[in-house]
Amino acid sequence: MQEEYKKGILDRIADFLVIALGSFINIFKRDWKKKNKSKMEEWRLMLYALNRSPPGLIGVFLVLVFIFFGVFGPRLAPWPYNYFPFFDNGTAYLAPPGTQVYLPSHETIMSLHLGADHYGRDLLSLLLAGARTSFVISIVVIVLGVPLGILLGLIAGYYGGKTDELVMRITDMFLAFPALILAIALSAVLPNRLQAFISSHAHLQSFVLWLFGLHMREAGNLGRLLSVILAMIIVWWPAYARITRGSTLTEKENLYVEAARAIGLSSWTIMFKHILPNIIGPILVYITLDFGSVILMEAGLSFLGLGATPPIADWGRIVYDGTQFFPKAWWLIIYPGLVVMLVALGWNLLGDTLRDILDPKTRRSIEFKVKKTKKMEEKEGEENA
Repeated sequence: MQEEYKKGILDRIADFLVIALGSFINIFKRDWKKKNKSKMEEWRLMLYALNRSPPGLIGVFLVLVFIFFGVFGPRLAPWPYNYFPFFDNGTAYLAPPGTQVYLPSHETIMSLHLGADHYGRDLLSLLLAGARTSFVISIVVIVLGVPLGILLGLIAGYYGGKTDELVMRITDMFLAFPALILAIALSAVLPNRLQAFISSHAHLQSFVLWLFGLHMREAGNLGRLLSVILAMIIVWWPAYARITRGSTLTEKENLYVEAARAIGLSSWTIMFKHILPNIIGPILVYITLDFGSVILMEAGLSFLGLGATPPIADWGRIVYDGTQFFPKAWWLIIYPGLVVMLVALGWNLLGDTLRDILDPKTRRSIEFKVKKTKKMEEKEGEENA
């Protein structure tokens, strides 16, 4: 009996995405779609399960909104982050939400929908520009920190013995320090060294400024921003090394690994083409949850004065500045805090849903809630007739 699903709009979008992805891969690998029909079907069922998880859909929506504003936020901001209306019109100083301020130099009226900070800057524009800062930092930390942890975990788990002992003892040394304390210490000592390094490499400096959507005048503040990124990369890899190592220890005992060794495959081929694909599920869930953790830690470091410095827009820095004027300027704390909370919530909801979807038993239980067989549909049709 062939099982069918009641398809909604999201399911049709899922079908289109899976087919499009398969066609794209097929461009580089001939006959990939024919050889991997079962894999494409698995992807389709995973997306169906996601479509039937309300928390997951809320998480996807919040994450997509964050990514959109992380990419286009600085361009969508009504005013530049480095424009200080206070020097044009003093009434812009800590202007409450809904205030309109006339700017003589621009011969226009600035509408402060979410209020202004102590420089008179539009808070909405700062939040949009700050989305780029948080987005880039989270991507860089995950892209650089996670692969390092996975690589060391694979090596330690696969080779074992003295290699395992060496890697794990180094990992334990990093895990012995609380991540936030270690990040604070590194963020405090690295800025001057990083600033000197990036100032001597003009092309790298221009790239970093472009990446964060910053003006050339902020080149002198990049050291503090990059120190936070490097500090978080250093404290982020150990957890992934331990998770990957534990999964590798279990997976390398399976028969398919013994078979791969028997036919003469290299250790690196076995690790990356056979073991890693079979343990990547829990790691992907952990990565998704960690995006929210990275954003929270970055905001926390900026709140402590260790991250981006004005005029660079940063959510944590906005909250820090707002504490000096609370409760008078409550909007400088409430709105940025709400944004950080929603972004972290989105990543956590998505991570929890991915954990359910990547677990075959849990995913099947979600699918069975909406599944109908052709025979059942025919029976219902006969009863209705």
